[in-house]
Amino acid sequence: MWQLHLTVRSPEVIALAASLASEEIVAIKGDSLSFMLSEPRAKDLRAMWNTRVRSLVIAHNVLDVMSS
Repeated sequence: MWQLHLTVRSPEVIALAASLASEEIVAIKGDSLSFMLSEPRAKDLRAMWNTRVRSLVIAHNVLDVMSS
């Protein structure tokens, strides 16, 4: 089994967590969010990782545009 754990620190943690709401169970503690992915195949885990990270990057970029 392949596993990946990600922790992100941001003042916009609630909005970033919302970008993952339909895909992952996200734990929020203070200014951090975290989640874990598990898959038996590394190839599938990589695809899942790419999808989650793209969601976070897009949410971050939208927040940047909205705050400027």
